[in-house]
Amino acid sequence: MNDLNRMELKISKFLRLGVIISGSIISIGWFLSFKFDQGTFVPFKTYRPFNILDSLQMNFILQNWGNLIIYLGLAILISLPVLRVFLSILLFLKQKERAMAIIGSVVLLGLILSFTLGIEA
Repeated sequence: MNDLNRMELKISKFLRLGVIISGSIISIGWFLSFKFDQGTFVPFKTYRPFNILDSLQMNFILQNWGNLIIYLGLAILISLPVLRVFLSILLFLKQKERAMAIIGSVVLLGLILSFTLGIEA
């Protein structure tokens, strides 16, 4: 097995582990967010739109650790594709594939822009 295949295999295993970890974190947070003394789905009866930063701040003030843990798991899950593109760029640079590294950089820039443009202040 050559270096390229070994590197791809390591990236694949790392991403698989990341999905398992983020899924576990989300599951733990979901379990902690249940209120067993009242109806489990009562909070879902009405929809209240919140800005993500306001939601994080409100959950932190109310010490709603279950929702904060869910947000952590989601952040990890969302960061995995970005990390994959970044590692691919490094792999292309190692192989001296400049055109593919440039294309990967444009994709990475697009991902970063999409995240930053989606944040409401």
